[in-house]
Amino acid sequence: MDLSIVIVNYNVKAFLLQCLDSIFSSQTSYAYEVIVIDNASVDGSEEAVQQAFPQVDYVRNTENIGFGKANNQGFERAKGTYTLILNPDTVLREDTLQKAMDHMKAHPEVGGLGIKGIDGSGQFLPESKRALPTPLVALWKISGLSRLFPKSKIFARYHLGHLDPDQNHEVEILVGCFMLVPTALLREVGGFDPRYFMYGEDIDLSYELLKSGHKNHYLAESQIIHYKGESTKRGSMNYVRMFYQAMIIFAKKQFSGSSAFAYTLLIYAGIYFRAALAILARLARNTFAPVLDAAVLALALEALKTYWEANHRYVDGGEYPDLYTYYIQGSYIIIWLFGLWISGTYHKNTRPTVMVRAMAIATLGIGFLYGLLPEELRFSRALLMLGAGVGTLSLLGWRVVLGWITGRDFFEKPTLSSRLLVLASAPGKSDIDRILTASNHSPAFSYTIDPDGGNAAEVLTLAELYEATDLIVDRNSLSLGAYMDLLSAVGHRLNVRAYLPEHGLIVGSNSSVKRGEVLGQIHYHTSDPNYRRQKRIFDISSTLLLWVLSPVLLPLAALSGRAGTVLLWLANSASLLSGKQTLVGYDAELAKKFNLPEVPRPIFDIANQIPKPLRNSQTEQALITNYAKEASIAGDLLQLWQWHRKKS
Repeated sequence: MDLSIVIVNYNVKAFLLQCLDSIFSSQTSYAYEVIVIDNASVDGSEEAVQQAFPQVDYVRNTENIGFGKANNQGFERAKGTYTLILNPDTVLREDTLQKAMDHMKAHPEVGGLGIKGIDGSGQFLPESKRALPTPLVALWKISGLSRLFPKSKIFARYHLGHLDPDQNHEVEILVGCFMLVPTALLREVGGFDPRYFMYGEDIDLSYELLKSGHKNHYLAESQIIHYKGESTKRGSMNYVRMFYQAMIIFAKKQFSGSSAFAYTLLIYAGIYFRAALAILARLARNTFAPVLDAAVLALALEALKTYWEANHRYVDGGEYPDLYTYYIQGSYIIIWLFGLWISGTYHKNTRPTVMVRAMAIATLGIGFLYGLLPEELRFSRALLMLGAGVGTLSLLGWRVVLGWITGRDFFEKPTLSSRLLVLASAPGKSDIDRILTASNHSPAFSYTIDPDGGNAAEVLTLAELYEATDLIVDRNSLSLGAYMDLLSAVGHRLNVRAYLPEHGLIVGSNSSVKRGEVLGQIHYHTSDPNYRRQKRIFDISSTLLLWVLSPVLLPLAALSGRAGTVLLWLANSASLLSGKQTLVGYDAELAKKFNLPEVPRPIFDIANQIPKPLRNSQTEQALITNYAKEASIAGDLLQLWQWHRKKS
């Protein structure tokens, strides 16, 4: 065996399938094996790979043990003379393996070989070639001087900006998405340091290879696509934290004395500086809208109260007491803001209809609580309803006015239909149309390019002529090399995605901050962060409300035959509030069995609604899969209401 290819996968099924497609399309004379180490993915990666590529050695871990440790598992199984460390979100050219192996054979002094990389928009990835991040090199990077002088031999040394990316070079640090290393040497240096969970281990391993007396080379004779961080996207604070922590581990391990101290001090300064900026930006972003909403609602309620006092309630003199002005109106504002928060208004730009619905639901909740108050605290239902109406208009109004003044969008824009170019044969175009329709993607315009005549110049001309935004390429229509050349030429102008006919998927990503787009696979709502947040809030608020109203609800539940449901809910309230359980959901074992997103252990398992004579694997899968795809708070409420009908 000449080569072992080790891939660590974590919930990126579509990108992994694309990567394996490119590997097994390689034109190489070298014998190779592929080893996939799966860090407890729940997206059906294992089943998809075993079905499409049975020759792959697939190892599934029961938990996410991190990038380095999982790769070390693969190194232990490797039978090849050389081992290629490869990310699942990469695509190889047909000649990549051949040219990389030829280079290693011709240069026995090489310990590690990296390669030229481009991202999902066809742009060169500067991290393909890097220098050792010494304190001074790191300082130029963290300070931003490397960006100001991207070609400087001194300030841009972190990414070796002075070196031509289209020429082979001797470098110090390689990127972990593609590292070709002699297997014996890899084992000699101990593989990846397990102290790194993710990020930094490639820098550490590159340095260990240099310390062993070998050289590291950057190869520009072939290239790969690296979609960058599909498992963990780079725009989050979590990425920043993990990356800088990895750098601290590296400094403490590889440097000594004043160098280690200076490096660690610099990294900590970088961590706190970036964290402070992120916190300030987040506070400004997250508090501006709710604070302004609170002020606008307070002004609206106060104006209505003044009008109502003078014209209806206290025509002959008098005014509402301070209790109403400060406490009752204040409670209205808090509940309205809470309703807007649950609806997602403050987590992203939202639609006016969502805000109106949130205000209406919150007002209904206030009305329900209003009816439970003592008579002396029920001041005016009319003011509540008028306040809700005027308040809603005011909230929408300031967003419209401020948006017009600043040019910023405070409302989520309607999703514009893409203007699509498709490079495919007639059968391929038909399959692409089917996937787009099934995924609710209806382009406003679509034009099919004949793959025999399609080239970058023609694509760009058509893009300008038809104001196209997207390009989908049937992978059966172009070689991998031709596809990458096209991507490099047009990726700056079009969002390019690949159609993988063998898997029925359309895959692409033109951003390292947002997750890539995959069409053709099922989306499960139970994995949606907004739904999970709403579900958590619902579990807590409904449980607290149940305790408050239990003296009234328990007798009513007993009369209606639902006492068991209420008592079970109350008995598990502690684990509900702590997040260990959720009210409605499905069992973790069934989630693993049917490759569905896991949810906390439910108190009311929807599978228990299936009558015993009908309960089998098929009915369980149908019920649970449907719930995972269409889960909603309203659906959970309906499940709770119908729970007494479940059969034992």
